[in-house]
Amino acid sequence: MAGEVPSVAAQAVLMPSCEIPEDMLKIRGYDFNEGVDLQAVLKTYITTGFQASSMGLAIQEINKMIEKRLEPVEEDEGKLKQVPDEHRSRSGCTIFLGYTSNLISSGVRETIRYLAQHKMVDVIVTTAGGVEEDFIKCLAHTYLGEFSLPGKDLRLKGINRIGNLLVPNDNYCKFEDWLMPILDQMLLEQKTEGTKWTPSKMIHRLGKEINNTDSVYYWAYKNNIPVFSPALTDGSLGDMLYFHSFKNPGLVLDIVEDIRRLNSQAVFAKRTGMIILGGGLVKHHISNANLMRNGADHAVFVNTGQEFDGSDSGARPDEAVSWGKIRTDAKPVKVYADASLVFPLIVAETFALHADKLTADKKAD
Repeated sequence: MAGEVPSVAAQAVLMPSCEIPEDMLKIRGYDFNEGVDLQAVLKTYITTGFQASSMGLAIQEINKMIEKRLEPVEEDEGKLKQVPDEHRSRSGCTIFLGYTSNLISSGVRETIRYLAQHKMVDVIVTTAGGVEEDFIKCLAHTYLGEFSLPGKDLRLKGINRIGNLLVPNDNYCKFEDWLMPILDQMLLEQKTEGTKWTPSKMIHRLGKEINNTDSVYYWAYKNNIPVFSPALTDGSLGDMLYFHSFKNPGLVLDIVEDIRRLNSQAVFAKRTGMIILGGGLVKHHISNANLMRNGADHAVFVNTGQEFDGSDSGARPDEAVSWGKIRTDAKPVKVYADASLVFPLIVAETFALHADKLTADKKAD
């Protein structure tokens, strides 16, 4: 009839809603009429929606890890009685931190260094570049360029580009000059003292040798935080090991000892939490270690990967649940974002916020 809305359209558009639970979060962002308060802004992320809410949930999940980490471990617990001293967890939640090399190349390095300096994480997993770039930055600077700079022009000038970061090739020459005598000494100790080197032992030694408080791995050495990098040859470190094998052959790095050590960090932990920035090797290496205990209790992934191609890098946490890498009762979070944007903010609302409690019984030099 004229003047009436067709019933099919009315029913489709004006379909009645179901009851909304009273405890369901209501979307509301920060009101800048309240002034400029960064912490207050971050607290509203969880009710902002989209990836802001994912970041808010990630902050909640990491704070749960910290809360559990601060719980004392009862030494008389049946399980812990059987744990070798070198693998015995000293906290209620063992926190694994993984990150790709580009984050050490970037200014996120200083955020990661803060965590190592104050022993806020228990185990680190990274790539070869995630190791060497830290030491190289102690020897020379990395500079800000542009993503659009032509590779051919840079190559002719001896400049390497990492996204919009620029690294002069001379930096790697300085790295070689610093590293080669250390490799000579490591080989000598292998031959004369029977030292069995692994990637984690090598990183520990290099952290000692760099003796620079700007270094992530100096603090990992000082605080006895194990750093695992099973593909240590996949970078400038690999280049140096290759050159050294001609100049002074015989150095051996055992990855089998390291995989036993890494997996044991998970197997013998009371609880575990994973914080993984990026994908690839670091994401799977930590996740697979946690498979050995039937899954991590807490997990936060930060990366821009998508799952449509079946890659582990882009896989959502639920895929890891299917493998037993995250527990079925866990509440894992994935933040689809560039870690250089969000990780410093996440740390501000988690580790840095609880620094007094986390460092109460630890005295870093």
